[in-house]
Amino acid sequence: VSTFKNIHYIRNRFFAMKAELQIKRVEDCMEWLQLTSDEYTASQSIAWFIDQIGMLCKSLAFVNEQMAVAKKTLNRQKVRAYNTLITSSVANETFFAPSLARDYISAKIEQEQYDYDICERCSRTITHQIEALRSCLSALKEEAKTMSYDSH
Repeated sequence: VSTFKNIHYIRNRFFAMKAELQIKRVEDCMEWLQLTSDEYTASQSIAWFIDQIGMLCKSLAFVNEQMAVAKKTLNRQKVRAYNTLITSSVANETFFAPSLARDYISAKIEQEQYDYDICERCSRTITHQIEALRSCLSALKEEAKTMSYDSH
């Protein structure tokens, strides 16, 4: 019974936590992805590939959470920018063409859009690297089987 209570306590604490946007960590993750990708063709260790996939899966969970936070922030800022534009337009009795309003809003939320975009690109890069590593792992396993058959 105490283990059951502990699991519920941990789960409730986990879901009560609010994620904060950590763009620097996402950018650092992108840099790490670029640096480590050179090592993929140099390794011949199945254990190393499995470790890399594990690290990438952990990173993917973090980056996807960051993408959700960035999207929420982006949408919130977009609403604020539109509200400001509408209030200003009504007060000054000047109205903008929809394309001009869209461009204005895009400029106002430039940083939030960047934050979301870098999270999305990082997530996609991790996903592609996981797939590449899985292919390398499969090839190594197949090669090991072939070598095993050849030695008999």
